[in-house]
Formats: sequence, structure tokens, C-alpha cells
Amino acid sequence: MFASALAAAQSAKKADGPDIKEIRDYRLNMDVIQRYIKAFKIASTDPGAKKCFDNNPPGNAPTLDAGEKIMNACPPAIADLKTAGIKPREFLIVTAALIGDFMAVGMKKSGTIKQYPSSISPENAAFIEQNYEKLPSMLEPLTGDTK
Repeated sequence: MFASALAAAQSAKKADGPDIKEIRDYRLNMDVIQRYIKAFKIASTDPGAKKCFDNNPPGNAPTLDAGEKIMNACPPAIADLKTAGIKPREFLIVTAALIGDFMAVGMKKSGTIKQYPSSISPENAAFIEQNYEKLPSMLEPLTGDTK
């Protein structure tokens, strides 16, 4: 599940309109990012959660609904998310919004793109721009080796 967190961003954004709108309408903030990272850290070290998603990671699901269903079928993962104070659907949405929006802001800062894609809200773009320097260190657990 958590080894595929980055894939969730790609899969969810491939889904049709409602998922993209739900992800775009979600407002990122430091509290939710901290809960998200806490959930990631807990679950990535939980053998029960890892075993649930070895062959069927929720990040590979074609929609948020399908990913949420996969997550809800794994009691250890649900317990881990509950400990961190984040629900399964929110975990998937934050994955997609945070990773996708962070990448878009980075591309704009580097000059690769001139304006943000419609998938990023102006509010999330502003939030990430304001916190761009501190987010990489906060997100290290997502990109590091969690074996």
C-alpha cells in the first residue's frame, strides 16, 4: 500500500472527472500533511498492512472509490490510519493532491511550465509555494527506503 503511495497520485488523476474534482477541491494544510506522513510512517513498518497490499495496492486502483474499497478491506491498515487520524479516502486524496501539486509547483519554479494545470487549485498552489522549502524534508519518509 505505502510503497505505492506515489502511484496513487497517478492512478487517481487518470480517473474521470469526479475524482479529479475531489482531489482539486481538497485543501492541503500542515496539519493534514503531518497526519498523512504519520500514517505513512506507521503503516510502512506494519507487516500486516504491507501484506494486504502486496499484490493489490490501492494506489493502482482506477478510482478513489476502488482504492478506498481496497484499503477498507485491510484491518491493519485501517488501524494504522486511525492511529494517525486520517481516513482511507483522505489518505488517497492527500497522496494525489500533495504529490501532484508539489510536482506542478516545482515544474513552474524551474520554468518547465508557465502556468499550473487545471488539476491544481490556486489555494493549494499558494500553500505549496509558501511551504516549498520545508516540504521536501517533511516528505522524505515517502521517498526513502522503508523496507
